[in-house]
Amino acid sequence: MNELRLDNNHDIALSGTHIARILPSDVDSYRKEAEQQCLCLLRCEEGESFVDYTHGVPWFKRILGLPAQYLDVATAIIRQKLSQLPTVKKVVKITLEVKGGSRNMGGKFKVQSRDGSVTTGEF
Repeated sequence: MNELRLDNNHDIALSGTHIARILPSDVDSYRKEAEQQCLCLLRCEEGESFVDYTHGVPWFKRILGLPAQYLDVATAIIRQKLSQLPTVKKVVKITLEVKGGSRNMGGKFKVQSRDGSVTTGEF
């Protein structure tokens, strides 16, 4: 583990004049790394990353545009994508909500990281 740390705006964080990293010696490093990887995945469209075309969630291809009664399908897709992350041991809970139409969706997640700690996030 030696991952770049992102700030609240999802930009690379700085520690003074140096790029900040999540290091194994950090308190709650596994939890922080799992949270950051989940948020990166959920904020990326599948195929958007030039490094790994499977990274991200198929928001436009498979999720957005689904009728509200099919949120269970969207939840299953997101659960499957999150469970593939190397830092996630178990997906505990995913809550989705549609805001003003089927193309505006948000939600919350709760996952267990490799060391057993639990982290939550909002997307």
